[in-house]
Amino acid sequence: MMPADKRDEALKRLARASGQVAGISRMVDEGRHCTEVLQQIAAVQKALDGVGNIVLRNYLERCVTTAIEGGDPLIYDELMRVFARYR
Repeated sequence: MMPADKRDEALKRLARASGQVAGISRMVDEGRHCTEVLQQIAAVQKALDGVGNIVLRNYLERCVTTAIEGGDPLIYDELMRVFARYR
């Protein structure tokens, strides 16, 4: 579970990214210049990276910490899979 302030921040960033994606669709439909479209795609990727960082930090602070404190030996394998996918 994510704390309310972190959840709100993630949702705010996701809403912004969603609006940017809709804007990119309009830009493509309108035939806007490729560099303008690419610039907006980069902005969305950065926004999603920000959300990913919020979620990853929460995962580390809550889920991983709890598993380590509880002696769960499988958490290290899970953690390696998460890092492999997220990088």
